[in-house]
Amino acid sequence: MRHTLLPRTRFETHDAKEMLVNRIVYIVGAIVIIVALLSFLGFR
Repeated sequence: MRHTLLPRTRFETHDAKEMLVNRIVYIVGAIVIIVALLSFLGFR
């Protein structure tokens, strides 16, 4: 299994689709945590 920064050209493969979904979930989770911390500290 190769881990590349850019997903493969074919999105039909399960690995590339799973990598993309994991990356999106990671980014959304990071944004939610940052917004929660800022609102907790009163910066919103």
